[in-house]
Amino acid sequence: MKIVKIYKLTDIEKQEEDSLKYWASKSIKEKIDAMEQIIKNYYELKGPNLYERRLQRVFRIIKLSQS
Repeated sequence: MKIVKIYKLTDIEKQEEDSLKYWASKSIKEKIDAMEQIIKNYYELKGPNLYERRLQRVFRIIKLSQS
């Protein structure tokens, strides 16, 4: 069942409180699935050029001494 709540624009605190309660009631898997969907939507909106801006090679690997 889907529930839709309508808020006044000035009632930001109530919106945030309800949002926190909503996400607190979700399982870890549901939270991760939602985050994956947000990331997927972001990449779809940005388009293929987003992938081209990554580093193309490793510059230098440094071995850390154990202390």
